[in-house]
Amino acid sequence: MKESTMKRLLLLPLVMILIGCTNVNPPIEGRADPYQSAQIHFATEELRGDTAVGRPILARDDAGMLLITIPIRSAIDKTLYIDYRVTFFDRNGVPLEHFGPFTKTLDPNTPDRIQVNSTTPRAADFQVDFRYAR
Repeated sequence: MKESTMKRLLLLPLVMILIGCTNVNPPIEGRADPYQSAQIHFATEELRGDTAVGRPILARDDAGMLLITIPIRSAIDKTLYIDYRVTFFDRNGVPLEHFGPFTKTLDPNTPDRIQVNSTTPRAADFQVDFRYAR
């Protein structure tokens, strides 16, 4: 093999490496979530099945603070220990404040409730996230 052919063969991998280094990958964009966000979320399907949650009750106090009450109970013959976190949003869906996590003990098959109030009258909506206590 000629010397010039050998040099070309040795340079070929070097050129390929240099070309490969100039490739720029596009950014990975987020995908749209096909599900609308709800007011009450559960971390696991098991917890959702172990609890019964009623429709949230909303009210405003004299200062305009949003008060939420969520009826909840253990729907099984076991005491449940759950953590919950509450987020309040303004009318545009912008988070205003977070509370928790708090731990709640739910006695077997006994109605109970969770009550939380905002600290600003700008609160227009809320979200509660439940998970088993750690």
